[in-house]
Amino acid sequence: MWAHKYNNNVRSNMSIQKKTTIQDIARHANVSVGTVDRVLHNRGSVMPEKKQRVEEAIKKLNYNPNALASTLAFKKQLLISALIPEATSFDGYWSLPKKGIELGVEKFKDFGLNLALQEFNLYDVSSFVKAAEAVLASNCQGVILAPIFKKESIDFIEKLEEKEISYVFIDLTIRNQNFLSYIGPHLKSSGLVAGKLFDSILNQNEELLVLNMRKEVENHSNVGIIEEGFRNYFEFNKGPKNRTIHTLNLNSMSKERVSGELKAFYKSHPNIKGVFVTNSRAHIAADFHRKMKLDIKIIGFDLVNKNIDSVKNGAIDFLISQRPVFQGTTAVETFFNHFIYKKNPEKVQNVPLDIVIKENIDFYLHANN
Repeated sequence: MWAHKYNNNVRSNMSIQKKTTIQDIARHANVSVGTVDRVLHNRGSVMPEKKQRVEEAIKKLNYNPNALASTLAFKKQLLISALIPEATSFDGYWSLPKKGIELGVEKFKDFGLNLALQEFNLYDVSSFVKAAEAVLASNCQGVILAPIFKKESIDFIEKLEEKEISYVFIDLTIRNQNFLSYIGPHLKSSGLVAGKLFDSILNQNEELLVLNMRKEVENHSNVGIIEEGFRNYFEFNKGPKNRTIHTLNLNSMSKERVSGELKAFYKSHPNIKGVFVTNSRAHIAADFHRKMKLDIKIIGFDLVNKNIDSVKNGAIDFLISQRPVFQGTTAVETFFNHFIYKKNPEKVQNVPLDIVIKENIDFYLHANN
């Protein structure tokens, strides 16, 4: 986007000129406004000669696309609310979708797009309800929602629909709801990928553990879908011998609690050689393994800083990145295109699943910085 910045002294000495519009460009190039729009936004097909005329008109008339942004902003301010968990630490998982949302808003702010961010305590239902009430009072046109608390999210959705407010799900979803779009991983495929990775590095007689660390108030259904995909891989890709898979559900993320539970579990299940952690806290199990000098492979999700450190020191073997920053920016862009360009998004926008290991993590981080 071209922009001309002048200081106040220069501006005061300049005569006020009428801003060039896309209608002016269209008249000068003898094309339709739609053709100008396609050239400006590089979408659709435009005949080369028409494209050349439009580009020459843009240059000759000194057209500033920010004028379009100002016009849109003047006519209609677009307010998007985001209702997401606050990160449990400065580098916790939910800091990543938040960063993506903020980057998306920054991209479109010149077009009159604004954000009302409401964060809630990941382990406090009342905090979610209070934040949801603030969203409803904000007079927003759309809501980016992380439906952590299933029952309360459904209650909130009913109120959104009464007010005819569109909403998109981010990171996780609730089935049978009238959302505009879901932006996040294909949950069952996430489990399938983890299963295939383990099958490539472990022998058939070595047992696996699915480790679910969560609070009782969290949306359990999504974790269940991930584990279902994981088990499906082995069910439909049987070798000469069925692999034994255990599940350990912990209603805690405390290092002490997790370490104690794992120590007891391994004592009674000595053949465990691989652990699949179904959220972004694989580093907790990795720290325990490293401290106890256990040769147990770990696969987990997402590039939070502690997971990154554990990959680099070899305590985590694979991380499956679900691109949380990309999820945030895509959610904002979905609303922008829906309201400004009247585009109906795909109902489900699954993000790519990236496999990150010690040997490629620095390249991956650099490319996605």
